[in-house]
Amino acid sequence: MSFNITFDYSYWVLLLCILLSAGYAFLLYYRNKEDISKRTSLILGVFRFIMIFIISVLILSPMIERLTNVEEDPIILFVQDNTGSVSFGPDSSYFINEYPDEVDFIKNKFEGRYDFRTYTFGESFSRNDEFTYDEQVTNMAEIFAGIQTNYNNRNVGAIIIASDGIYNRGINPVYASETNNFPLYTIALGDTVPKKDIILSDILHNRVTYLDNKFPVQAQIEAIECMGESTELVVRKDNNEVFSKKIDIRSNHHFETVDFMLRAEEPGLQRYSVELSPVEGEVNLENNSMDFFIEVLDSRQKVLILSNSPHPDVGAIKQSIEKNDRYEVSSFQINEFDKNVNKFNLVIFHQLPSNRHSLSEIMESLDEHSIPRLYVLGSQTNISTFNNLQTGITITPRSDNFNEVLPEFNQNFSLFSIDENTENFFKYLPPLHAKFAGYEMAGNVRTFLFQKIGNVVTDDPLVAFSDDRRQKNGVITGEGLWRWRLHNYMHEQNHNILNDFISKMVQYLSLMEDRDHLQVSSENVYYENEPVHFTAEVYNQSYELINEPELHITVINEEGVEYPYVFSRTANAYTLDAGTFAAGDYKYEAYVEVGDDKYTDKGKFSVAKLNIEKLQTIANHGLMYRLAKENDGKMFYPGEWEKLFDEITKRKDIRPLIYSQKSFKDAISLNWLFFLILLIVSLEWFLRRRSGLY
Repeated sequence: MSFNITFDYSYWVLLLCILLSAGYAFLLYYRNKEDISKRTSLILGVFRFIMIFIISVLILSPMIERLTNVEEDPIILFVQDNTGSVSFGPDSSYFINEYPDEVDFIKNKFEGRYDFRTYTFGESFSRNDEFTYDEQVTNMAEIFAGIQTNYNNRNVGAIIIASDGIYNRGINPVYASETNNFPLYTIALGDTVPKKDIILSDILHNRVTYLDNKFPVQAQIEAIECMGESTELVVRKDNNEVFSKKIDIRSNHHFETVDFMLRAEEPGLQRYSVELSPVEGEVNLENNSMDFFIEVLDSRQKVLILSNSPHPDVGAIKQSIEKNDRYEVSSFQINEFDKNVNKFNLVIFHQLPSNRHSLSEIMESLDEHSIPRLYVLGSQTNISTFNNLQTGITITPRSDNFNEVLPEFNQNFSLFSIDENTENFFKYLPPLHAKFAGYEMAGNVRTFLFQKIGNVVTDDPLVAFSDDRRQKNGVITGEGLWRWRLHNYMHEQNHNILNDFISKMVQYLSLMEDRDHLQVSSENVYYENEPVHFTAEVYNQSYELINEPELHITVINEEGVEYPYVFSRTANAYTLDAGTFAAGDYKYEAYVEVGDDKYTDKGKFSVAKLNIEKLQTIANHGLMYRLAKENDGKMFYPGEWEKLFDEITKRKDIRPLIYSQKSFKDAISLNWLFFLILLIVSLEWFLRRRSGLY
């Protein structure tokens, strides 16, 4: 450890401090030289010189620089596969009872010489010393993303990954490890010997169909080591068989797809169960069955797009809406449209009303039937006529110019929810062109996206919605959505995020809501590893949105077990993350008390079983070998812990790292300096009194 004193001033200033201190001490005690002895005068002068010098130096705000050498032991990262595929099979008792003790053994051998840290991975990478083997998704690429984030520029000696090599999420871990800079060793778990297994690997189907329609379903079937056997594919709905087919297995690695049609006979969310009968000697029966859900609608929602003139925004909006099977889209230029608007559930106006088209007749018809509408404003929009439409937004142009405005998500928005990917999507989008104007909003307007100009987030709306309980309006105050579509594809190689965003706007506007005072909503289907999320709105007798009362909800499973919750409040609504649920059908009952009134709402949702870890049970030791070989390591098997320890400890490139750590501290914060000055002042005062000086 070493010290150094640094100043913001030249060191020549210290000479000035010395001269100042010496001069002051000389003048103070020179005039008293006849009253006290020369020796006492000299001692008092020295005391006064030291005190003044220290104080004058402290006024210069010196910094104490401390250089410390720190020795960091090499870090050994042990990463354990914590998913169900590891412990499934005849070795399950070994992994639950004996294997953790073996890991503790190797941990104790490494500790003392190394900093040994244990992690687990499945769907994510986390610090964990307990192995439960209950994670339902395997994403090995998360290991290297986590290590890169947490251990960049750290003294990592080696990484040990214990896994069966089976992954079902993320990219190939060999490719993901290309960013890895540390030696990597693998422990190959699981069994590579194929066993008899009938696998229902996937079911392909539409998410939505329509009442009385037939819809296609495709079942993908695999069979391992079952040549000469046969199985039966059976599809059931409400325990009633709706389809069956016998399948003959002609090889030890048999793959077959079965296509069939089912009829949608009831509206609403429908659950179908698909099952393959087992063969004799089959070990794994978990992957023989699967459920799928399909939503049956009475009819499609009809959406009309009317534009003032051709524009790429119109195509972008139309393509996004058409990706959702629930909607049927018609698009016209306003001068070509001569049909009845009353048959549509939502009308989208692009750059309308304009100078040539005021839309008075169309608006009268829409108002009469309370048909919601979405306005996309632009350079051709007649702002004065738009202000007369009573959308809740009044625009006062300040010039004929347009601003380039970026989207900024309103964290308090609650009409519908978006996921984290969509929220991040808004952060890198190109700007829209919006009118340079002042914006006034009525109390029933809720802003989804604010206008951001440069780095300044304004209160002006870029996307907003209003609902006066007679009809809904949506307003996009800028044009250029086609750029967002291109940008989405450039980053994701698809249009999914923009499609989902526009679909949610259309869904909110076109949904014919009831006028109940309590409205609770959730998704129809969740997987068992997904949290169940509810949103809710409460209206008083005047149909004003409130969120002061406490909102309760009870989720009830198929056995009648109740799970009570209380909603959290948002800016003007309610939200609840109820966590994950086991696979099955659930119903919920919510209630809220507003004064003397009690409002209730009911609904249901289903949780689908996530069986992905049971689909493949044959270990992939080839991947584990390749992963170790391409990262300067070796592959070992359980029981070879001593060999692994010797292999790592004999490496000469795994050694402690010594680095210098520099820290700074204000000299004036040193307590001992204060007491030194106090001691000098006290001694000087004592000698002065003793010598008769005051």
